[in-house]
Amino acid sequence: MTLVIAVLVLSLVASVPACVFGLMLMKGEGAELKKMTELYESGVEVQAQLVSLVPFGNRGYAHAHYEFPSPQGPARHEKGAEVGPAHVVGERYPMVFDPQNTKRVHLGTKASVRRERARRVGYVRNAKRMAVLSFAAGTLATVGLVLTA
Repeated sequence: MTLVIAVLVLSLVASVPACVFGLMLMKGEGAELKKMTELYESGVEVQAQLVSLVPFGNRGYAHAHYEFPSPQGPARHEKGAEVGPAHVVGERYPMVFDPQNTKRVHLGTKASVRRERARRVGYVRNAKRMAVLSFAAGTLATVGLVLTA
C-alpha cells in the first residue's frame, strides 16, 4: 500500500510542473502565433539589404544590421547571426514586415511566414494537450490518494 501511495504522490508532484510548463508554452507560443498571423495577413514583403555584420565574441556570431524601405522611410533591423557564407554585406535578402509596426519583422518570404505560422499552430496545440493531460494526471493521482487514504 505504501508503494501505491508513493507512486501517486510522485505522479502528483510531477504533474504540477508539467502543467505549469504547458501553460507557459501556450502563452509564449500563442504570442508568436499572433505575431505570425498578423505578419501573414498584413505583412509586406520587401528586399532588405545587409548593411553591416559586426562580429562579437570568438564563437562565430555577429550582429547583422539590415536596412529596408518602409512607409516612414528607411528602417533598420538588427539580428544575431552566424558569420559565414550565408551572410554577405551588401546583398539583399527577403524580409516581411508589418507596415503599422516596423519593429515586427520576419527574415524570409511570405511563404516562410505561412510555414512558421503553421508550425506555431502545432506548438500551441501540443502545449494545450500537454497542459490538459498533466492536469488530468494530477487529478487522477489526487483522487487515487484520497481513495487510498
